[in-house]
Amino acid sequence: MKNEGNSLSATARKRLLASLELSQSDLNDRLAKASNAAYWKALYPGFSVCDEAAARPAAVPLANGTLDKIANDLSVRGFCVAENAIGDEVVEPLRACVETIRQAGWPPVFAYVFDQFWLVWRLAPVAQIAAAGLGEGYRWISHGWCHYVQPVSGAAGWPPHVDGNLPNRMSVWIPLSDATLDNGCMYVIPGNLNTSGIGERRALKTATNLQLRELMQRGRALPARAGSLLGWYFRILHWGSVCQLPGNPRVSIVMEFIGPDERPLSGELPLVDAQGALPSLTQRLYAIGRAIQHYQRFELKMRRYADLGRALMLAYRDGFQSR
Repeated sequence: MKNEGNSLSATARKRLLASLELSQSDLNDRLAKASNAAYWKALYPGFSVCDEAAARPAAVPLANGTLDKIANDLSVRGFCVAENAIGDEVVEPLRACVETIRQAGWPPVFAYVFDQFWLVWRLAPVAQIAAAGLGEGYRWISHGWCHYVQPVSGAAGWPPHVDGNLPNRMSVWIPLSDATLDNGCMYVIPGNLNTSGIGERRALKTATNLQLRELMQRGRALPARAGSLLGWYFRILHWGSVCQLPGNPRVSIVMEFIGPDERPLSGELPLVDAQGALPSLTQRLYAIGRAIQHYQRFELKMRRYADLGRALMLAYRDGFQSR
């Protein structure tokens, strides 16, 4: 009887998931719209799509003293914070674009069809942090994502995880709205305090209660104003906390970077030259589809778009991998 109950429960779950999937007509409609640059430009006219003349937004470079601290923090603790590094004139249009995309029924990651969501990673403060952590000549791993934590009690960012197991790779995270203790800011375990040996994905599954208690005590909250920059190496354990009070959503974007001499994994290809041409629209759509497929394990609501992610990867694989 117990097994039958579990079977029925599993069946019910499958039916529920199936009911949430996109219909074939909706899937076809989205594929047609996604590949149409004019659709995106009309959706958010303030931004451009694959416009070589698109202006790079401006940001004041980090001061030498700040940059020295960032380099030291990365070396010792494995993460860094640059507060208020990007102005509201850059951040607010990005956040408004994300809201527009959500209101149109798209996952927030589709913001990466727009040039401005690639150009922001070329801002001077971002480049300074990436170079401090990886060296000049670093490249982008096209694993961009957009996080959107609803402003309701219990909503949460991603659970504790590391971004990867290999060295000389880092992530840079930009809050587009204030990330607070109330709406679910980032938490990290400083590398110099993580004596548990938990620095790889598989180790999280076998951590002892003692190790977990030690990690919890050593965690550090990183509330950050919109436009701040947070950077961490792949092996730094981090997570998004739970929203505790209603208020504003926590909106943020992230990109991954790899050192100049590191050989990428197949899943990291193709890399993007930090100073070269931006990816084409088809290459962006492939990256978005891959991100949906890869990150749905952290965001179950992305399972609704799993077929869309697969279809984008299948349709545009050749175009992206030609770079």
